[in-house]
Amino acid sequence: MKTSFHLALLLLVSLNASLSAADSDDKLDAAKKLVERISEAQPPRETGSGRTPEQAIKEYKESGRAPGIRLEVHPVPPPAP
Repeated sequence: MKTSFHLALLLLVSLNASLSAADSDDKLDAAKKLVERISEAQPPRETGSGRTPEQAIKEYKESGRAPGIRLEVHPVPPPAP
């Protein structure tokens, strides 16, 4: 989580710098290459259990109650005299 936050922050800084200095195509191309290198350097998402995120989501959805609206209504007590 920290790594992805830092990479996103670095990406924003590099994009901001490229937008403010986009007076030449060379600087723009260099900024695009930097963004590509950052995106390639991101590690793959892994879970500790060996499950993919899709499998975890599926298991979570299947483990609970059936979907639907369940509204519990509690009667209002009468006012105190």
